[in-house]
Amino acid sequence: REAWRLPLRRRDPVLRQIFQDKRFRIAMSHAINREDIRKLIYLGQPKEIRQTAPKRESPFYHEGAAQSFVKYDVARANALLDEMGLTKRGNDNIRLLPDGQPMIVIVDTAGESTEETDVLQLVRDSWKKIGVDMFTKPSELEVFRNRIFAGDSIMSVWTGMDNGFPSADMSPWEFTPTSQQQLQWAKWGQF
Repeated sequence: REAWRLPLRRRDPVLRQIFQDKRFRIAMSHAINREDIRKLIYLGQPKEIRQTAPKRESPFYHEGAAQSFVKYDVARANALLDEMGLTKRGNDNIRLLPDGQPMIVIVDTAGESTEETDVLQLVRDSWKKIGVDMFTKPSELEVFRNRIFAGDSIMSVWTGMDNGFPSADMSPWEFTPTSQQQLQWAKWGQF
């Protein structure tokens, strides 16, 4: 399939229900082969695979948060998606949504980073193993941000935290939805 032929699923109630199910988010995390990304893109660095969370040196470090769902586990990811009822697949082995559409995640990017593009290709390859396809949609930075601010993006990719060493005397800006500029929760930030 070509991305331009995909149906616009903006603010789609079917996808909303699936994305709001914690099992889906856990499955998608388990389906990312972070070790391949670490080796192929980052030449074996960093030594520790982890989630975006405060670093060990921070007083707010939490092992459970840093290590949650980072293990590459295709069987667990498949089991979670099956448990959600996403068991039907098309001829191309891509799972079908409850409305019969293929499970395709469109990821908006600013299109400024070849590193990001390479990482997303590895994520796409990993997700295909659990029957989820992905297309990237690069845009000019202002268009990218405006799509997210408007709630028109299904999923997006941007940098992680700027501050890996938060402390109690610092602003919690990166860890709470206080602004639409925080692309991980722009609509909550607007609220």
